[in-house]
Amino acid sequence: MPASATEPLPQPVLVLGAGGFIGRHMVAGLAAAGLPVLAGLRRPADLPAGVEARLLDATRPDSLAAAQEGVGAVVNCVAGDPAAMLEGVRALASSAGPRRIVHLSSMAVYGAATGLVDESAPLAPDGAYGESKAEAERRLREHAAGGGQVVMLRPGCVHGPGSEGWTARPARLLRAGRLGDLGPGGDGTCNLTAVADLVAAAIAALRRPEATGEAFNVSDPDPGDWNAYFLCLARAIGATPLRRIPGWQLKAEKLAAYPLKVAEIGGRRARIRTPDPMPPSLLRLFGQEITLDHRRADAGLGFPRTPPDRAIAEAAAWFLRAA
Repeated sequence: MPASATEPLPQPVLVLGAGGFIGRHMVAGLAAAGLPVLAGLRRPADLPAGVEARLLDATRPDSLAAAQEGVGAVVNCVAGDPAAMLEGVRALASSAGPRRIVHLSSMAVYGAATGLVDESAPLAPDGAYGESKAEAERRLREHAAGGGQVVMLRPGCVHGPGSEGWTARPARLLRAGRLGDLGPGGDGTCNLTAVADLVAAAIAALRRPEATGEAFNVSDPDPGDWNAYFLCLARAIGATPLRRIPGWQLKAEKLAAYPLKVAEIGGRRARIRTPDPMPPSLLRLFGQEITLDHRRADAGLGFPRTPPDRAIAEAAAWFLRAA
């Protein structure tokens, strides 16, 4: 599906989840690209100049319907609890009508798949997050079959300034000596997605009518392994030399994951930072040899990409400022 000329967007684009990591970048990126944009928020927040907020509850169809008055398209960046994300998709599908929806899904829909995986691969999620993303896609396909316009983007591990999961957390673990060279445990493919690239893909999906009805993997076209990413990030934040993490330590991390998660939840309520958990699912990902096939996105969206070294450098600079 070759990329074609773009179409104008005279009506505003509503960004749902505009207060989150990806949502904030999406609002700023759309505005910088000259697109009219509205920030869908649960509560007021600082926004780029000229961007209007629309307060809403993304899980309620009536609230979403009111927020979509005068809106031409919706970008769904809502993140968080899997059940709430899915409830939000149901509400969006029942309220969006013919508006174009650009929905941010995830590589998690592919579950434990290995090898080169394109968008035709079966969805086989193996956890609550992936299951909610796969079910959201199913619900949106039903909406599209009924006349709706949907484009689904499946990013890898989205990193960049403001990323807790794929920039700040690994950076803290590297500094603490809990991450490093994982040996064979880190030989899995590191399917990073620069947040700027995900924004650029969403802009292309909004502008290209032929993208409607398609799903696109959005990730680094030439990914390395996780060990290489940890080394690059460690150099950028000054956490070298990188030590080899022995197998016994990784086993200990698995055993400590649940109590550390409980402590993390309690610490969040008390506004106290606790040591980061490394759940078994994360350690499995570090060894999973899955490569997202990027060719459909290149052909159908044709968005500009950020050089990987620059993306990591920008993410590391944010982490160092925030630390």
